Amino acid sequence: MAYSQTSLPNVDAYDVNKYIISPLFLGGDWMSYMDVIPDIKGKTVIDNFGKLNGNTTTFNAGAAFAGASATIGSGITIDPTRMEIELQFQANLLFGKIKGNLMRSNVDYDNIDGTIVKQALLELLGKGAAYDFNQQMFMSGAHLTDSAGFVNNYDGIFVASFDAKDSAQKAATVLDSTDVSGLTNDAALVAGKGIEILKAMYNAAPAELLDAEGRVFMVTGSIADDYQATLEADGYAAAGYGAVTDGAKMSFRGIPLEVRRDWDSHIAASGHAKLPFAGHAAENYAAMLTCRNAFVVGTDFDSTQVEQWYSLDNKAYRFRISYMTGVALTNPDLCVTFTPDQIVSA
Repeated sequence: MAYSQTSLPNVDAYDVNKYIISPLFLGGDWMSYMDVIPDIKGKTVIDNFGKLNGNTTTFNAGAAFAGASATIGSGITIDPTRMEIELQFQANLLFGKIKGNLMRSNVDYDNIDGTIVKQALLELLGKGAAYDFNQQMFMSGAHLTDSAGFVNNYDGIFVASFDAKDSAQKAATVLDSTDVSGLTNDAALVAGKGIEILKAMYNAAPAELLDAEGRVFMVTGSIADDYQATLEADGYAAAGYGAVTDGAKMSFRGIPLEVRRDWDSHIAASGHAKLPFAGHAAENYAAMLTCRNAFVVGTDFDSTQVEQWYSLDNKAYRFRISYMTGVALTNPDLCVTFTPDQIVSA
C-alpha cells in the first residue's frame, strides 16, 4: 500500500489501547508491582481491609455481639485525572523513521491493508509517551509548580505514599536525609551511604512489609552504583558477587533492587522546584521499599481518545491521545520511602 507524505493509516482508540496505553500500564518490570485496574470510572472507592485482629474470643452463649476491635478500611479512593499526550513529527522525518524500522524488521512489503505501517507508527508514538508517563507516575504532585504542566497533574506514587487524604489513607513510613548519619542536606549522595539508606529503610519497614510477597527496593542509579561500589570495596562479598561480576540483579537482605535510572534523568531534568522531595538541585537520589500490589493504579481503557491530522502549515503529523490515570496506596504498612527532604503534598 502506497503512502504520501500527507497520508497515514487511521489510528483509533483500539489501536492506541493495544500499542500505547496497555504497554504503559501493563508493561515494564516496575509496573508488574502495581495492582492495575483498567476500568476506573471516575472517583472510585477501593475495597480494602484493615488489620482484622482481636476478633476471636471465648464462645458467648448469649445474644450479645462482642464485635471486632479492628475496623475495615473502606475509604481508599482513586480520583483519576485525564491526561493528554501531544506529539508532532515532521512528515519526511516520520516516514524515514518508519521506513527504517520496517527495513530492520524484514517485513512483507506487500502489506496492502497498511497494518505494519500502523504498528510501526504506534510503537513510535508509544516510545514518545513512555518518558513522561514514567516520570509523572512517580514524581508528579498536584501541588507542584510547573508552568509547562508536566509534573503537577496528579499525585504520583511518592506523594500518594505520604499524603494522608483522610482517616483511611494514612501515610507510609517516610524517611529523609536526617535519618542516615553522614548524609548532608542540600547535597548529593555521600559515597558509602547507599547501603546505609537500604539499611535504614529495611529497619524502618513494618512487619507486614517484611513478610509480604514480592518485596522490592526501587532506587535511583546513584544509590545502586554506590551500593555496588561498597560491595566491590568489601572484596566482592558473597551477597553481591554475582551482581558485580555478571550483571545479575542486585539485592539487599534478599530483597531485589529495581534500579530506576530514569529517576536520575527525571530528577536532573525536573530541577528541585518541580519535585515533591528535593529542596536543592544537588540532591540526586530517592528510593522506595514496597511490595507487589501495595499501590493501586487506575485507568479506563474505554475512555481513551485519539486524534490525528496533518498540518499543512507545518508539514507535520500531529497526534493527540488522552487517557485516565490515578494512584492510591492501599496499606501504609506496605511502603517505606527515602528522599533527600521530606515529601510534601501541599
